[in-house]
Amino acid sequence: MGLLSRLFGFKRSDSSADTKISANYPDEYKQILKFSDSLNSILGKDRFIARSDYDGLVKEYSSLPPFIDTLKKSQMLKTYVESNNLDLSIIEQFFETYRKLADVTNVPDFIKKHNDEFVHRHLKGEKKYLDDILKECDPNIMLDDEQREVVLSNEDYTLVIAGAGAGKTTTVAAKVRYLVEKQGVNPEQILVISFTNKAVNELKERINHNLKINCPISTFHSIGNSIMNINEDGKKRIVEGGYMFTIINRYLKETVLRDSELVDKLILFFGSYFTAPYEGKDLAEYFQFISRTEFSTIKSNVQEYIQQVIDHKTKEVKTLNNEILRSQEEVNIANFLYLNQIDYEYEPFYQYQILDSNKPYTPDFVIRQGDKVTYIEHFGITQNGTNNLYSPEDIEKYKKRINDKILLHRKHKTDLIYTFSKYNDGTDYLVHLKEELIARGYDLNKRPSEEVYQKIVNSEETKYIVRLVNLICNFISNFKTQGYKEEHFDIFKSKIQNVRTRLFLDICRTCYLEYQKCLIQDNCTDFEDMINESAELIRKKKIAKERLGYKYIIVDEYQDISRQRYNLIKELSSLCDAKIVAVGDDWQSIYAFSGSILPLFTHFCEEFGYGQELKITRTYRNAQELINIAGSFVQRNSEQIQKSLISNKSIENPVIIQTYCDKKDKKKDDTPKGGIYYYLGEAVNSSIQAILEQNAKEGKCGVAPILLIGRYGFDARNLCNSEDFNYDERSKTIYSTKFGKRVKLSFLTAHSSKGLSADNVIIINAKDEMFGFPSQIEDDPVLHLVVSHDDSYNYAEERRLFYVALTRTKNRVFIITPENRPSEFIKELLIEKKLYPNVVLNGNLNLESKRKIKNVCPICGYPMQRRMNKNYGLELWMCMNDQEICGFMTNDTRGGDLAIKKCDWCKDGYLIVKPGSNGKEPILGCTNYKSDKDKTGCNRMMSRDYYLKWIDDSIGNEDPSVGKFEYLRSDKIAMEEVHLPKMTEPKKPAIRKERKTPNVNTTTTQVFHIEKDGFDVICDAAGNILTDMELLKKIRQWRYEKAKEKNMRAYWIFNNATLVDLATRMPITCEELLSISGIGEKKVEMYGDEILQIINKHSHTAPTTNSHNWGSEWPEFE
Repeated sequence: MGLLSRLFGFKRSDSSADTKISANYPDEYKQILKFSDSLNSILGKDRFIARSDYDGLVKEYSSLPPFIDTLKKSQMLKTYVESNNLDLSIIEQFFETYRKLADVTNVPDFIKKHNDEFVHRHLKGEKKYLDDILKECDPNIMLDDEQREVVLSNEDYTLVIAGAGAGKTTTVAAKVRYLVEKQGVNPEQILVISFTNKAVNELKERINHNLKINCPISTFHSIGNSIMNINEDGKKRIVEGGYMFTIINRYLKETVLRDSELVDKLILFFGSYFTAPYEGKDLAEYFQFISRTEFSTIKSNVQEYIQQVIDHKTKEVKTLNNEILRSQEEVNIANFLYLNQIDYEYEPFYQYQILDSNKPYTPDFVIRQGDKVTYIEHFGITQNGTNNLYSPEDIEKYKKRINDKILLHRKHKTDLIYTFSKYNDGTDYLVHLKEELIARGYDLNKRPSEEVYQKIVNSEETKYIVRLVNLICNFISNFKTQGYKEEHFDIFKSKIQNVRTRLFLDICRTCYLEYQKCLIQDNCTDFEDMINESAELIRKKKIAKERLGYKYIIVDEYQDISRQRYNLIKELSSLCDAKIVAVGDDWQSIYAFSGSILPLFTHFCEEFGYGQELKITRTYRNAQELINIAGSFVQRNSEQIQKSLISNKSIENPVIIQTYCDKKDKKKDDTPKGGIYYYLGEAVNSSIQAILEQNAKEGKCGVAPILLIGRYGFDARNLCNSEDFNYDERSKTIYSTKFGKRVKLSFLTAHSSKGLSADNVIIINAKDEMFGFPSQIEDDPVLHLVVSHDDSYNYAEERRLFYVALTRTKNRVFIITPENRPSEFIKELLIEKKLYPNVVLNGNLNLESKRKIKNVCPICGYPMQRRMNKNYGLELWMCMNDQEICGFMTNDTRGGDLAIKKCDWCKDGYLIVKPGSNGKEPILGCTNYKSDKDKTGCNRMMSRDYYLKWIDDSIGNEDPSVGKFEYLRSDKIAMEEVHLPKMTEPKKPAIRKERKTPNVNTTTTQVFHIEKDGFDVICDAAGNILTDMELLKKIRQWRYEKAKEKNMRAYWIFNNATLVDLATRMPITCEELLSISGIGEKKVEMYGDEILQIINKHSHTAPTTNSHNWGSEWPEFE
């Protein structure tokens, strides 16, 4: 059956079928018939039809549809057909067929049918070939039908969506071989790209080495470098992040002083905008923000703040050098005053003895200049009385307090300037403050910018410069990764009104230009510019197509694609007319912080204009039960591409949550060494023991390899605060002192673990805290301009990262979590039992726990910070809420809601929390209390019940202690007995035991000799040898024989330190061999197989008891 009957749905008579196109037909009708013949020719070939195969037809005959459409709209089509004796149905069918072919968003149904038939036919016809396509890599590998469909498909732009452990690398290797052997593509015309050297080496091993196909396989950076070298006479030196940091750090510390305008901007940024303000509405997030933020001033940070106070406990004079305020807005005011040389004091006692909630009233600031004295109160609500973090009741309380303070100053005729967080006219509160100061006759003498800036640079407190340099480097790196150029600074500023962001962009732009200038001067390039410039060269056609000539570009791990890398492969494809095959898994997109943009993957077809999406859903790593849990977890975010992964493996209890105690038992006197890390170590040991028992049950012998996964690199060191684990600083390796040779531990962060697999996995940091899992670290808001921020779901990227960690295991995954601060992810896994079956909990867990600030105000719930209070001469916990709402302060949180108050019995005493007698609840007692028999001190005290009746929350009352005795000025005082209420002497505090501070247990070395060879063998913190002595002997013997065979010195093969590492870490893969110092790719190629064979044989024959403590004696060797 011909095209017209198959496609257009009618039959031509035999006579008409044999007749050539009539010369009398109109030109348009002739073109329609030619179009049909051309399309019939394409459909008649035994090949996969890509859009590029018929896109030429669409362009060539693009004038016909408008012509037919015009005839239809003018109702002339029927006349046109009849007058020329044409077949109307052919014209109508052409019109519909062309419409389908021209629609880039959908593949025409007849094209899809043709391609489906092609794939089905070749799945059968080439079954034997496809069965054996990767036999050289591994005889046991057999492609599944979805992988085979990827191999056979040939669309211009193809996205392969594959799950964890689904064989992405395997599929890429098979695709390359099929293109070479069945499609006749020259290997040099197939470019395979991945993101890391590790991934590239794995692809090279399979394709170049095993399959003997010499196609180029490279990282993006290497491709960029190669393209740059084609177009340049001399090579540029490639620099990394340290170079940028050095350039910008040097510029901001030295060269910038020549630019007075930029220095002014830097001082303004440091003084008013250094800490990004919290701009959300979530109270819990706001509490987290203020609890971790130190509101210090420039005056303090350049070490000009000196305040002497009398310590009420020791009666000694102390010097304070750190000025910490309650809020960032107060810091901005303090910095403004400092920079304009106005002397200020923060939270001074009011000049009249007036009480505010039974304690001395302390305005926010007092300033002095000449004979002028002015108080400043800053209010954290808007001029019209709003703040979305306060309830309506709190707002009313706030406004009343403002009114009370204003009336108090009027009553006592003291000058008051008050400012609001935001003004109705949109003017900044610092502008209003400046206007008020000028109106009162204050001289604002701006400190010389160079002088202030030099103090910032020279001060030991380097937080300003270092933090800013790190932020600028991060911004510039991601700025380039997104393919942005200098003009984008202006584009950003035109769209943004935020003062802090605009100021940062001005500073960053100057640093960017300085950095680019240095790159040119030093004949250097960085990785970001290398890719951007190579894409630009291609776009401007400065690279000839013949110099590259790729027909296929295959990109591995495409979920990590950034805008600049996308631009490069798109320009390459455009230049060479190359097809693109992108392979990846959006569930494993975890590199937004370094520039990856997930929508480039999830909207693949829209980005390229059209394309084909294929899925590989069979996983060969994980059991079905684990895949169900992990898949359900990541797909809670509906923005992820939905897929159902399938596995032939099955396992009981795939996810086991092991808890540990994370609270100190105050009833126990003896705290284990290592504190909570002792219990963390116990939990990890329990999981290791469970793995070993399961291995024994399944008949698995030999060393048990276990991968420990942390959220951050320092999780490894934290674990080694437990005596059961030792950390090797040099190799970043963890050793178990309890299980010794029975286990082989390796540690990776969740990010580093992507792409790898392990027999068993233990996730060691599933806790709810800033550096937990999920991580609660927030990027600076300015980075949102250059870093993709996925807010499609709560902790969207951290959720994908947790999925990566879950799916590294071939068997079970153990998750270690604290009893009282379990990760939000852990609580979800346990609470949603229907969604996550087969999750086992070992131990106790508080599922009702919520994210808590460690020290919160018992009155308002705001965070508290502990610091020396200059007014009281005491270390106090201070509520960080505005004093208009809550001014709670206490010396001891065990007192609950008992707050420090002014003693009403003496002039210079304060009522502070003290322990009650005989273990009863705490009381308030005066700081001037003395336990002597003569009762020479102030014995004012009160119980909590009395306190609650006594306190007065109002402001403006006079201090009743005026005129009373001052104890700090007299050693003894005779007081009448009637004035001294009976008070039981508090119990003497118990002698404080020496605190057991956790220390990281690190490995050491001991020197031993085998004949004349000296070896620094690795030992644990207790001196027990961790190096496998028998294995060391075997590897040394092998080296001796190999050196003799090659007639070379033994250390030319491997030096002694490398032998010790091999016998201690016992690598079992080429990748692990490469991680050992002294072993590179060439030596792996020469000796890798032999070394791995020795280690593998030894690990399956050596006894798996704990390593023997050899002491100072070396075992006897032949």
